[in-house]
Amino acid sequence: MVNLFESNPDDFQYILDSFGQWITVNNQPVQAVITNTPINQTSAAIDFDDKKIATLAPIKCGDNVHYNDEDWLIISEINGQRYGKYKGVMRVCDSPIKFNFEGTVKEFPTIVDGRVFDTETGQYMTLPSSKILVTLQENQETLEIEVGQRFIKMGSAWQVEAIDRTHKGLLRLWCKQDQFNKAVDDVENEIANAGSYVYALDIGNMETTIQQGNTLQINVSVTLNGTAVTDKTVVYSASDSNIAIVDANGLVAAINAGSVTITAQLADNPTVQDAISLTVEDLPRDNYALTINGDTFVTKGYSKTWTASLTNNGQPVTMKPATWSLTSTSGGTTNLATITSQSSESVTVKGDNLGYVKLICQLNDGSLSAEKQIQVKSLI
Repeated sequence: MVNLFESNPDDFQYILDSFGQWITVNNQPVQAVITNTPINQTSAAIDFDDKKIATLAPIKCGDNVHYNDEDWLIISEINGQRYGKYKGVMRVCDSPIKFNFEGTVKEFPTIVDGRVFDTETGQYMTLPSSKILVTLQENQETLEIEVGQRFIKMGSAWQVEAIDRTHKGLLRLWCKQDQFNKAVDDVENEIANAGSYVYALDIGNMETTIQQGNTLQINVSVTLNGTAVTDKTVVYSASDSNIAIVDANGLVAAINAGSVTITAQLADNPTVQDAISLTVEDLPRDNYALTINGDTFVTKGYSKTWTASLTNNGQPVTMKPATWSLTSTSGGTTNLATITSQSSESVTVKGDNLGYVKLICQLNDGSLSAEKQIQVKSLI
């Protein structure tokens, strides 16, 4: 029978390839061989279904291992690399616990035990029914846990009574049973003191539409128990990036026409959020109109001026280069009136003979023209 933990180091890569599997250690992929502890082992590890782990990648006490859809914690000391590999003992984390850090709830994989190992007798001793020992990885977040902090687990409230940091890589919490505080404890979701620290996030924008190609700044306010706070990071997201996108600062850029929901939530507490629904409108299509403004007559022997105006979707725009002309009412040449001066915006016409003429203004690009019938009248 092959002993996977005392094999020739030159062969261990072959063993990994043959019997190993990919797991994650502290969220990093690692190839390892996982085996059961010996069936004749007399320690309490049997009760926990501890397993051995061997890998070429460095591992250490306190590492979080995700294996077989469960979280495990390496509980043994790792004294460097032996026989070309690292090996240790890991135990399943059977009780994830939520700690409330002044309104920010963080959940950690933990091992909860009602016993403690007595170094003098070499045996496990049962703790009083009102006490438990919680073991978890020592890291930057778990080091924020303080004596007196409460949590809810197994249908009871617990309070951290003491913290043991003597096991490198592991944090051990000595906890005693506590009373529920119905006014603030969220028993259903196992969050202690949930009502003591209530964060709220509100989007203040009143706009519901945005034009394609434009931007909109999302304005948010964050409060703790009704008082504004500024030390929280807000994360933004858009329900459909084909319609609009939003950057880390809450600036929305409209991409295509349609409906989109912009959500803002606290980075460390995503359940605290607010959302706004936006309609992205198509860019208005150009709809130019050219109009000749002025009287409908000019007196024979006298001159009068007419102007032209250009609009787009009903809104005035700068007049484009244009040319003015006079024709008969049927479109032919005429001797009833004469253009004495003109610019793109205006024209001056002198009445020469009695009758009707057609005044025309045409954009030089040929896209638009306007006409106006003018009567050349007698002075009397």
